[in-house]
Amino acid sequence: MSERRPKKSRTSSLPSFGAPSELDQPSSSQQDPSSSVSSRRIIGPTTPPALTTICARVFVANFLELRKNEAVWNRVSQSLAAVPDILIPKVFTMLQNTYPTYLSHEFIVTYSFRGPAVMLRKDLLGVKKRTILDIGRFNPGVRQLELTGFDDITDSAFAQLFRTLSYLQGCTKVASESMQAVAQNSTDLQILNVSYTSVTPASLAPVVRACSHLEVLKVAGIQNWTDTTLPKLLVDLPDEFQLTDLRTLKLRQTSISEASLGSILKLCPMLRRLDLSFTLIRHPPQLLDPRMASLEKLCLTSTGVSPDGLINIISLLPGLRVLAIGAMGANRGSRASIGNTSAMTMTDVTLVSLTSVLEQFQHIEDISLVGNTKLGLTSKDPSAMSIFIRRVGRKCKKLNLAGIHAVRSSDLAALNATEPGTSPLETLILNNTSIDDEASHYIATCLMLSTLGVAGTKMTSTPSHSCLRLPLELLTDEGIFTIIDSCQKLENLDLTSCRSIRVVDRRRFFEFLIRFGRKLEVEQVENYQLYFRHLTDILHKMYYR
Repeated sequence: MSERRPKKSRTSSLPSFGAPSELDQPSSSQQDPSSSVSSRRIIGPTTPPALTTICARVFVANFLELRKNEAVWNRVSQSLAAVPDILIPKVFTMLQNTYPTYLSHEFIVTYSFRGPAVMLRKDLLGVKKRTILDIGRFNPGVRQLELTGFDDITDSAFAQLFRTLSYLQGCTKVASESMQAVAQNSTDLQILNVSYTSVTPASLAPVVRACSHLEVLKVAGIQNWTDTTLPKLLVDLPDEFQLTDLRTLKLRQTSISEASLGSILKLCPMLRRLDLSFTLIRHPPQLLDPRMASLEKLCLTSTGVSPDGLINIISLLPGLRVLAIGAMGANRGSRASIGNTSAMTMTDVTLVSLTSVLEQFQHIEDISLVGNTKLGLTSKDPSAMSIFIRRVGRKCKKLNLAGIHAVRSSDLAALNATEPGTSPLETLILNNTSIDDEASHYIATCLMLSTLGVAGTKMTSTPSHSCLRLPLELLTDEGIFTIIDSCQKLENLDLTSCRSIRVVDRRRFFEFLIRFGRKLEVEQVENYQLYFRHLTDILHKMYYR
């Protein structure tokens, strides 16, 4: 008798706020289940693409067929050799996104190691250790090097390679030897991303000293960056040393607190973007310094900054464009504190005060309140969330309210405010809120919307099998249908765990609509595809004549 597998808890599959986000993690080849992937459609361009872009797309679309014929490929390879170096990174990026498992080591080093930039990901099966080491031999003049996810290549191997460096994320064995090589060979370095590596503050010190023109520094997810180790970065620097060109500093998911924050901020007098999410920051007086007033982006998600402290900090940053203050009060995103609403510190009172501050800001365009589960628990009419959306949220380009369970459809009525002009919202994330089909009428007023997340909500309106036998004009025009009909720019739609929509339709909802006769405004797409097929035919005739 076979043993019964234990049931998996639904909560165990939920990512904690302390886990690296999709944008911060090294890329993974692991495929998401079909029910957890957004439905996508292609919106035709409003202007014709550049001729180089069209030609590259035609080449990529016919790549496999061209490779199969040796005689044809001999002619194609000669054409590739004549392509200007500046275009090679663009063509190779399109190839690796389309055929990540097909490109061999020989093809990569022969055709892609040209031009000012080389970008490689670990999910390319043809990339080996020797591929990485061949970069310097085939393209010694590379100016931008992006290596992502190579956690099996040693520090000494990377040290052999580095002459210039731009982006090195998720290569976990990179450490002091590599940084010493960078410091010796890349004094003009402007961008350094060593997130999720083993680079300590002490090993980074030579780079900071040698590369005084750094503009971007990212050290996210390195746990040995603590209040104890950070002084080792500063000890050997000259007195009054500053990185006057540094504009972006990412300390996300490190173990630093306000005890050491001041010393590193003194190095960056011209900072514009600062990410302190998932750190031990609680009472950062450094952010109240007038020199910080030029910040355009501030991320404090899952930190212990108090409500009053948060309002005081934000009120001094009138130039803010991006503000991420999700799960405030959580212990660096721990699962226990995320599940405990009482641990959260942002309340409706805080949100009202925050609204009064942010509505005065002229440039704010991206706000994340994700996971502040205490919001809405003391709701009134109108609610604090409704007031926030009307005065601030609807004026942004991106708004993330995911995980705020008390957000209701009635709160979104503020999207359809009486003020003149359409909301500029392009991205609206409402995953795991309490909205239902009523919200569709309000969301549909956001005509610029291109990305919508309604995963885990009560949104419905997928017609049943019996409904599909009805004439089109008798199908219900509610819920998701209302949004799609109005928001013609909508490209990405996340319907994960929307239980009234069949799993097989969640990923391909746009195709589902077309299959059953729903008319979508796709004339631009059809015209572009016709043009694309015409160019493909020309290429086919050129190489097979």
